[in-house]
Formats: sequence, C-alpha cells, structure tokens
Amino acid sequence: MIGHRDVPAGSDRGVGDAHSLGEAMLLRLRADILSTDLAPGSKLALHHLARQYGIGITPLRDALGQLAGDGLVVMESQKGFRVAPVSREDLRDICDIRLRAELMALDLAFDRADADWDRRMKVAHAAFIHNKARVGENTPITAAWEEAHRELHMTLLSACASPTLMRICCQIHDRIHRYRRIALPTKSYMGGISDDHFEISKAAHRRDRESCKALLQRHLVESNRLIEENISFAAET
Repeated sequence: MIGHRDVPAGSDRGVGDAHSLGEAMLLRLRADILSTDLAPGSKLALHHLARQYGIGITPLRDALGQLAGDGLVVMESQKGFRVAPVSREDLRDICDIRLRAELMALDLAFDRADADWDRRMKVAHAAFIHNKARVGENTPITAAWEEAHRELHMTLLSACASPTLMRICCQIHDRIHRYRRIALPTKSYMGGISDDHFEISKAAHRRDRESCKALLQRHLVESNRLIEENISFAAET
C-alpha cells in the first residue's frame, strides 16, 4: 500500500491525470486509516488533509466518500468526515459477518475451481511465505505482510465468481485488519496460526471442500479470538 509520505505532492497535474490522482488519494487514505496513522474517530478536516497530502479538495472528497462506502470513514451531517470509530460491538459484528461471508465464498469457489485458480493460489501462497509470521518474531505487522495475507485470502475466495460477495469480503477484511493492527502490535501474535494458510491451500488444491471449509473456519475463529483478547477500548479503560 502507499503511504502519504511515498507520493510527492504537487498541483501541476493535468486534467487527464484526474482518475489516477483520485486512485492514488484513495490508496493513501486507506493505508493511513488501516495503519491507524489516522486514528479511529479522528476528524478528517478537508483543508488540513489537502495541505498534508498535497491534493485538491475534489479528489479528496471523492476518496473519502468511497471509504465511507467501505465502512472506514463516517460522513456526519453538517460536520464533514471522521475516521470510523472502533468498538467491541463493531468488532464482533464484522467478525461474525466475515466468517459467514468467507465460508459462503469458499463453498462457491469449489463449484468453479479450475487450473487457473490453482496457479493463482500457488503464486499468492509463495508471496505470503516471504512475509510469513513466525512464533517469537517481534517485528511489527507491516503493510507488506498484510498485503500478502490479504491477497492469499482473497485469491482463495476469488473463484466464487461473485463480484458482490468478493467486494463484501474485501471490505470486511480491511476493517478486521484495522482492529488487528490495534490489538496485535507484532507478528509474533500471528505465528501460531500462520501455518493454517498452508493447510488451507493444500486442501483447496486437492479439492477437499469440507476439510478446506473446516480449516478456514478454525483459522478465522482463532484469528478473531486473538484480536478480541488483546484489544482494549477507551470506554473500557
């Protein structure tokens, strides 16, 4: 993902660059929200952000509108935009929906599994291995780890052939990731369940639907448990 310090500011871009400028703005804001550089609940003042990111108000407003549709930003009537807050109730809600949505997508994926799915799964798993969490590894969860992790999960589900379901899965994954970054500061927390991905991938390649679904369910339940056990909210402290 692209952080706001990685893209140079400037106002001399042509009209033809408007679409790419908007996409870059969306990626930069999303990355900063998911990493919590933009803290949950914080106000997103348009003029301040425009100066910080070196971008115009219109593409900034468009990006915030898209992120609001993804559940990462809240639009407040007459008050502008705010980073979506976090709460235990919201965490439990999205964990439950994630479990249901990913298991549904995986079941549909097995109905349409083919050699191209196998190939893409191998590529995604190989990329994840390079960023794999290990027990005792106390380095922070990085954007590279999360990108490889996200790609592996979404590739597993991608054969479901439902753009609507995939969009839901992607949105929920991003929202869960934000909670994970808050609750689990280092990769060592994920070390004990990282090997699940290998077992899930093996079951997918041998077309063992029930085993693959059971493994994914166990993985998601354990991941959700780790997050909830290690997170605290301001109202509870």
